[in-house]
Amino acid sequence: MEGEQVIKLTDLPVRTDRTDILRMMELREDSPVYEEVLEEYEDMKEELEAMCTPAVLIRFGTIPDSGERAAFVLSTVGGKLGEYSTRQFQSGDCLKGMIADSAADSMLFHLEEPMMEALKQECALRGVGISRRMEAPVDMPMERQKLIFEKTHAMEELGMGLSSGYMFRPVKSQGILFLLTEDPKVFHAQHDCSKCPRLDCPLRQEPSVHMKVREKETIREIAIKQGQSVLEALTQADRYFEAVCGGNGHCGKCGVRLLEGNLAVTPEDREVFSSEELAAGWRLSCRAYPDGDLTIELSQERADMYEAVIQFEGEAPMRPESGAEMCEAGETSCGGRMKASALGYGIAVDIGTTTIAMQLIDRKSGSAAASGSRINRQRRYGADVISRIQASCDGRSGELQQSIREDLRAGMEDLLEKAGISWESVGSAAIAGNTTMIHLLMGYDCSGLGVYPFTPVNTDLIESDLHDLVSDGLPRVPAAVLPGISAYVGGDIVSGIVCCGMDQSEKISVLVDLGTNGEMALGNREHILSASTAAGPAFEGGNIQWGTGSVPGAVSRVTISGGDVSVETIAGAAPNGICGTGVVETVSELVRNEIVDETGLLDEEYFEAGFPLAKTEDGRQIVFTQQDVREIQLAKAAVRAGLETLLLRFGIAAEDVDTLYIAGGFGFQLDVQKASMIGMLPPALAAKAKAAGNTSLGGAVRYLTDPMACGRMERLARATEELNLSGDADFNRIYMEQMMFAEE
Repeated sequence: MEGEQVIKLTDLPVRTDRTDILRMMELREDSPVYEEVLEEYEDMKEELEAMCTPAVLIRFGTIPDSGERAAFVLSTVGGKLGEYSTRQFQSGDCLKGMIADSAADSMLFHLEEPMMEALKQECALRGVGISRRMEAPVDMPMERQKLIFEKTHAMEELGMGLSSGYMFRPVKSQGILFLLTEDPKVFHAQHDCSKCPRLDCPLRQEPSVHMKVREKETIREIAIKQGQSVLEALTQADRYFEAVCGGNGHCGKCGVRLLEGNLAVTPEDREVFSSEELAAGWRLSCRAYPDGDLTIELSQERADMYEAVIQFEGEAPMRPESGAEMCEAGETSCGGRMKASALGYGIAVDIGTTTIAMQLIDRKSGSAAASGSRINRQRRYGADVISRIQASCDGRSGELQQSIREDLRAGMEDLLEKAGISWESVGSAAIAGNTTMIHLLMGYDCSGLGVYPFTPVNTDLIESDLHDLVSDGLPRVPAAVLPGISAYVGGDIVSGIVCCGMDQSEKISVLVDLGTNGEMALGNREHILSASTAAGPAFEGGNIQWGTGSVPGAVSRVTISGGDVSVETIAGAAPNGICGTGVVETVSELVRNEIVDETGLLDEEYFEAGFPLAKTEDGRQIVFTQQDVREIQLAKAAVRAGLETLLLRFGIAAEDVDTLYIAGGFGFQLDVQKASMIGMLPPALAAKAKAAGNTSLGGAVRYLTDPMACGRMERLARATEELNLSGDADFNRIYMEQMMFAEE
């Protein structure tokens, strides 16, 4: 075997993968240079591949100091790519240099496939197998690379060199030592990423490991695939976990406790957990990549699927006098298209970014036979619509669609169980939601929602049935998806306008839905002006270190007096986080007590660790941090600037508005005076505020009970004028002014 010749492979296929390039450059679609890199890469691709001169050298022999039989393998993509990359950096074109360098790594990575195929064939010819793969510096010292260099005759065969530090020249080369075995069935030749210290390697792949998950009194075993984080494995196993940052290590919401095994402490872990918590095994599941079998425990407060609090208020929806009642256009509200909706019960649905709310409506009485709500489990892909658009565009559209459909089916079946009725009694359903939620439900391409000019696939009324919209297991109950206006003023706002009767009133009103997007509408039956402002998810507890949805245990009210802090939680449960109203109240109290100054700076005493509010059942400190203050600062400025700009464009003052409707459960809990004190609402509007409840759900109820509602919604979707705030000079000016916490 020692006398064997070198096997030289050339004329190998050249392959570079743009996915590899983006991963190695750590670029996502929301990166400001994402499009530029893609365009540059496509322009360079042909030239880069032409510069690649791939080659593989294989030689069988023995290791001198041990006498073990081995295969010595050296792969390279040549030196032209490295030289080109160096020239680009030297000339100042760092982008081209980085792309070329990443392309060379990608090509070397993809040489593994033809190299492994050739190695298998050569081993088969010799009747041997491979017992182990060894790479420097993890499995063997760097000096071994000299042995591979010499055994493969790399200088003679390819003109390669070796540095004094045993690095190959050109650098885009790889040396591997394969130990042989007499058993030809054994072929342990694959690279094992679990041995590599580069946990952040973009091409890292892990072998499957087994994870035991302890929760309450149960233990469940989950397999973690190569390259999966603990969070991804939990999500795939249908274990809901709130990951409002989309699993990017920023929100700190996905903590698990390690009981057995090993999970390296990451920089993100150190940002979220104290040294005592780290020692107790706490880790962020989105940053945890196991290197072996392990056992974890899910925190009850962090992982439970709480039933969110749903609050609905306002006069009962109008009862239809007759299924033939006429609309202004001289025809029934839906042109007779929803005749089946007159039967028995109807199901009204609001798909919110955070919460899904539903009501089962008895059409004879117009009252709710059952109500229910649940956390939208898409939250595990991110708290806001931008995160979910990104996840959809990253190939997870099917997962997101399946997630919402499962939630809808489960919620509907819960309603029927509560009311004690069967599907045979249900004659119709109406679904409202913001444009992104509807796109995810329908499986539409979301790419147009995330980039200018923000073009949705469809915002029209959709008439279908629950079998096609939700689940094959449901009957073909007629179902309508209510129409929207644009990418960021959706069917939830159209539904809300109808619920509040703004489109039929002489008086001018304002509707504000303080969710992720800060959607709002202003007007009366003569004209309605709408807008959406990027308020961010702070009003729903997103991007707040201890933020959570409106669930039992969420801190919703805060009072600070003389250094003492008192809080109230939803349902009086033990504190487990801070919901949107709690966020507003906390900031208001911090400002009132001069713990936060007018610029938003938290007092030095609390700047590092945050201001303590309450403790969880297991003794963990719930705090409000400097970053949390900045989040609400940005959100309240966006809402205030949006309102002021709408008033300006409509040509009226806040004093001219009759009613400010604040939609959602947020409105019920919100102390409008505290919201006004931090500058979120104009004082004149705050004095006219009315908690309107879930107006999106209310509009869906109207659709099912009022034969005029369908026509009203379709007309509103066509006629409502949308104001684009992103390029509005007045909005930008007011936004900067309202960043401060100055008294008015």
